[in-house]
Amino acid sequence: FCTLILFLGKYYKFIIEEEIMKNKIGYFYILLAGIFWSTLGFLVSKISDYNFSSEEIAFFRMIGGFIAISIYGKLTMPTMFKITKKGILYVLGIGIVCQLVFNISYMSSISMVGASMAAVLLYVSPVFVAIFSKIVYKEKINKIKILSLVFCVIGAYLAVTGGKIQLEGINTVGIFAGIMAAITYAMLPIFNKNALKEMDNITMSAYAFLIAAIIMCFRINPVETISKIDSVKVFGYIAAIGIIPTAMSYIVYSKGILKGVELSIAGVVASIELVLSVIIGWTLLGEDFSVVKLFGVLFMVVSTFIAVKAIEDVKEEIEEDKYQTETISECSK
Repeated sequence: FCTLILFLGKYYKFIIEEEIMKNKIGYFYILLAGIFWSTLGFLVSKISDYNFSSEEIAFFRMIGGFIAISIYGKLTMPTMFKITKKGILYVLGIGIVCQLVFNISYMSSISMVGASMAAVLLYVSPVFVAIFSKIVYKEKINKIKILSLVFCVIGAYLAVTGGKIQLEGINTVGIFAGIMAAITYAMLPIFNKNALKEMDNITMSAYAFLIAAIIMCFRINPVETISKIDSVKVFGYIAAIGIIPTAMSYIVYSKGILKGVELSIAGVVASIELVLSVIIGWTLLGEDFSVVKLFGVLFMVVSTFIAVKAIEDVKEEIEEDKYQTETISECSK
C-alpha cells in the first residue's frame, strides 16, 4: 500500500509539474474532478445504511447539487440563471441524458448485475468518449490513444473485480443498463464542448441538475423521502453527496474542458476516480483489496501516463501535417 501511495505521489507530481501542451491547469482541474468523484461510492454506501433506495439517493444528489452549485454561482456571477434558447436545448439534453438516464441506468445495473460488474461496464466510458470525439469533433485516435484506453479498461476490470466475475446466470438487461450508463456518462464531455460556448459551466450544471431532480420526482415521493432524514449525521452525508461528487466535481471538470483539454484524454485522466475509489473502499469501507486489484490500480495509473504520451504524439502529428501542407503549397507556386 505504501508503495502504491509513493507511486501515486510521483504520478501527481508528474502531472502537475510537466508542461502538457502548456495546459497544466486544465489537467489539474480534470484530476481534481476525479478525486471529488471518487467519494461517491463511500457516500452512497453510508446513505444506503439508513434505508434509502438508489433512486432516492440519486434524487438527493441532483437536488443537493443544484442547491450547492446555485449558491456558488450566485456568489460568483449574479446573472447565472440567464440562458439562451439554444442553451435550454443543451441543458435539457444534459439533464435528461447525462444525469437522469445515467443515474437510473447505473443504479439499475448495480441492482441487477452487482456493483463490481456495473462499475466495470461504466469504466468502458473512455472508449465511448474517444469514439464520440472522433465522430463529433474529428479528434484523432492514434495507436497510443488506443493503448491507453485498453490499459484503462483492463485496469478498471482488475481494480473493481479482482479479476473475478461470475459468468453463470448473467442478466442481459443488467449488462445493457451498465453499457447505457457508460454511454450516457461519456456523452457529458461531448455536450460540454459546445454547451460551454453558449453559457457558463455553472449555469449549465445548475439547470441540468434541476431538470434531473424534477423528473426524478415522478419516480419517487419526494416529501416522504425527505421526511426519512431523521438525524444530523444523515443530513451531513446527504449534503456531502450533493456538494463534493456532484457540484464541485462538475464545476472543475467543465473548467478543464474549457481550458482545452482533449476529450478522449480527459476521460482517461478523470478515471483516476476509480483508483482512489478502490483505495477508499479498502481503507474506509473494509472492502477486499487483493494483489490483483493492486495491479488493476497500477494499470489505471499507467493508462494515464500513456494518455499523456498520446497528447505529445498528436501535437507532433499536427505540426508535421502543417509543415507538409506548407511545403506542398510552396512547391506549387
